[in-house]
Amino acid sequence: NTKTFALSAQSFRDGVFINPVVSPAVPSEESLIRFSLMATHTIEQIDRAVDILYRNAKQLGILDHKINMVTA
Repeated sequence: NTKTFALSAQSFRDGVFINPVVSPAVPSEESLIRFSLMATHTIEQIDRAVDILYRNAKQLGILDHKINMVTA
């Protein structure tokens, strides 16, 4: 949960809003982040957001863990 909140806070400071999803909504060892894309987002904006999320997750050591991608 701590790293999930840290990722959310740092990404927000860098201009990307993500929602942390933590216990009790999910098991404590399986926290998530949620974000939304809109048709009005440009490819450049999406690339920038992905770069920011990647950089921040790497700094926090999150990318050392299994990452599950869930799509709706």
